[in-house]
Amino acid sequence: MQTIDNSLFQVSVDENGARMAHLVSLTDQFDYLGEQESEEGMALAFPVMDQADNLANKLPWTVVDKGDTRVSLTLIDTPESYKSFPYHFEVMTTYALEGNQVNISFYLKNSSNKELPFSLGFILPTSWQSESQVNKISLTGKEHGIDLTSTDFKLSAKEGSVTAFTDKIELEAKSSRNFALSLTLK
Repeated sequence: MQTIDNSLFQVSVDENGARMAHLVSLTDQFDYLGEQESEEGMALAFPVMDQADNLANKLPWTVVDKGDTRVSLTLIDTPESYKSFPYHFEVMTTYALEGNQVNISFYLKNSSNKELPFSLGFILPTSWQSESQVNKISLTGKEHGIDLTSTDFKLSAKEGSVTAFTDKIELEAKSSRNFALSLTLK
């Protein structure tokens, strides 16, 4: 488990799946993501939203950069993953704290000589009330709240979870692309 913090919040990122496991307010020790280690937290899905084929959960992530307020993890294809998903790729996910925001960036590099089809998503389980706007979802609990914003992802609130996802995209051979999602904590 990797931990980053600033004067307001502490974030724990699990190297297994590169998921944000905890997001704790340092003023009142409130965990925005719940208290359960196993299924709670903000999960990452790549190259498909179907968790059964989610390489983000199946392949090992490696910490490549770590500071007080940011951590970056990378995922690279393996000979075994190539059998089921025949592409060479590198994925880097960075979690960075800036004031009351958690900025999550996602970098995907296609090292193959062919287009790489993929979708990308983050899944946040929640029981909070939600209000949806264009490129923004506001979640409110009794005393806390989160605004999720992104121009790269479609945001959707359904009973029990919020998702930030892309439709199926094809990344050109030998190219890369960045995606970003911000959580503003209230």
